[in-house]
Amino acid sequence: MLITISDYDPKTASLDLGIAAEAIMHGGTVIVGTETFYAIAANPFMDEAVEKIFSIKKRTFQNPLALIASDKKVVNSRISGFSKIAETLMKNFWPGSLTILFDGQVDFSKYVRNASGDIGVRVPPLCPARLLAEMVGGWITATSANLSGDPTPKSVTDIPPEIIHSVDVVVDSGPCPGGLPSTVVDATHPGWKVLRIGRVSKESIFEALRESEIN
Repeated sequence: MLITISDYDPKTASLDLGIAAEAIMHGGTVIVGTETFYAIAANPFMDEAVEKIFSIKKRTFQNPLALIASDKKVVNSRISGFSKIAETLMKNFWPGSLTILFDGQVDFSKYVRNASGDIGVRVPPLCPARLLAEMVGGWITATSANLSGDPTPKSVTDIPPEIIHSVDVVVDSGPCPGGLPSTVVDATHPGWKVLRIGRVSKESIFEALRESEIN
């Protein structure tokens, strides 16, 4: 099913996302726009729902899916024992395009946790994907709506037809901003490591940690 949001307004878009939210809550898959590109969303607590995305994208299970959370509050409700580094990054860069690795609880699907049990989470700026996450309890998967290894789509017309026809709902809110993806930082250890450079520069991370007196 294709849902088109005309004259997209983040303040009212949730009225158009009800069908997508119902699909997520019943184990379905949804294409929805993020602050960067279009993504495929599913319930990250349901193995079967998340497994569908790997099949749709032709993606290996060794590459777990990142998550979008609706706000810091839901992150605090599911994840505990933040390092000072993680707390500083959350404070300085959320909402924003920074994905942070945390120790994931066992109730998250095994397909969103890496070999160490960690999950990658971001609270993005206001966008359809974040609104959708809020409507379904705070969490969705957020992997690009493409075949694994192909270009990331800025608009629904960029998404391969085989993916469009494989999901339950497509939310077309117009072109996404595109540009760089989220930056990914591993904050699960005493130190920290940038795993992928994206919208948030390494220099800005260094500066935020320096101001918090973290080396």
